[in-house]
Amino acid sequence: MSNRIFIGIATLLLAWNTQAQEVLTLDQAMATALEHNHNLKIAELSSQQATNAATMGNAGMLPNVVATAGANVSQQNSNLEFATGQTQDVEGAQSLSQNMSLGISQTLFAGGRIQRSYALLKTAEQSASLAEQQAMETTIAMVWSQYTGLALLQRSAITAQQVLLFSSQRYERALLTNSLGGSNTTERLSAEVDLNRDSINLLEVQAQFELAKNSFATYVGWDNSDFLVDESGITDAINAKDLPDDLLANLRENNSALLLAQTSVNAANLQEKLQQSTLFPTIAAQASYGLNQSQAEAGFLTASQQQGLNAGVSLQYNLFSGFQSKTQRQNAALEVLKAQEQLDQVSETLENTLANAMDVFNNAIKIAAIETKNMEVAERRLMRMSELHALGKASSFELREAQIAWLNANNGMHSAQFQAVNAKITVLALVGSLGR
Repeated sequence: MSNRIFIGIATLLLAWNTQAQEVLTLDQAMATALEHNHNLKIAELSSQQATNAATMGNAGMLPNVVATAGANVSQQNSNLEFATGQTQDVEGAQSLSQNMSLGISQTLFAGGRIQRSYALLKTAEQSASLAEQQAMETTIAMVWSQYTGLALLQRSAITAQQVLLFSSQRYERALLTNSLGGSNTTERLSAEVDLNRDSINLLEVQAQFELAKNSFATYVGWDNSDFLVDESGITDAINAKDLPDDLLANLRENNSALLLAQTSVNAANLQEKLQQSTLFPTIAAQASYGLNQSQAEAGFLTASQQQGLNAGVSLQYNLFSGFQSKTQRQNAALEVLKAQEQLDQVSETLENTLANAMDVFNNAIKIAAIETKNMEVAERRLMRMSELHALGKASSFELREAQIAWLNANNGMHSAQFQAVNAKITVLALVGSLGR
């Protein structure tokens, strides 16, 4: 490949970042992801199901009203002999019977079973809502982390472009100096090799960036992968200013996993009380109004009709069930102990995780600050070495060494910033500040 082709590639690659591309903001990405994410939609539908189920009617608090109606027609050959000795023979005798009724029933007392069933349904609704909140927080954390990774890849591409520009300028100077007899062929070839390497490096970084954009667009449901990201929020995110003052209190009040564990304890307590209702009888009341009519062409009674009101109260008490009720009560009490142990375990784990996450975050902030200073020093060194090289006071090797040091310092800063942002996302997720 000729030297001029290399210079042309450098020019085209440098123009890549200046193209008029749409900028996808973090807020846009999050809003789109919250509408698109399948796991979040499933959690939302489950929450709606739990809300629909948490009604007084499903708990048995409301009466049951049943309407029935029926009619029956028959045609038979009838041979009848009455007690008086009379007989009756009818061929094709038809009969018609009709009935209608409206009944209502209501459980009056069940040892608290109805009230606790309703409380359990409301607890299930609360659990489903917390699961939806947890899915939302997970989605937001994933989008934020991936968006930050994209922003840093975008920065890396720009850095690689700048390195390529330096190499292009160095190569042009080497060509000119060599043509004037001011340098040997070895320096020109060295500059050409470095230009080749930097061109390949930029192509690789751009390929990584494009693949990451495609994956990100698919995850958030963005219909166009030809976009840039906003890098300005990275620096703002690397600080503790927007963290809650009392992290531990916020964790205990807002952490979805901890709240779900507490809800499980509440449900276990209600289930234990529900099993206690088997110790009491069930009292129910019923009332119905009905109409029955019948007509027959054969028989002593050719037509009849009954209508009226029926009402009553029933009591049901399970005297013995093979110790099933006792076993269920015992297991329900054990389930309360299990749920409490799980709550304590989740609480201890989360508090320890929060302490560790804050240590990681504080350390990441310090490392990011040091890496940023290191990059600034490397940049000043590169600028100085470029000036010296132009004056002939620094070798090409020294200039290349400064370029590589600056590139590594930039990559180190980007990596440290990514770690710091992810550490902050972890802390915010633990204290329940994502999605609220």
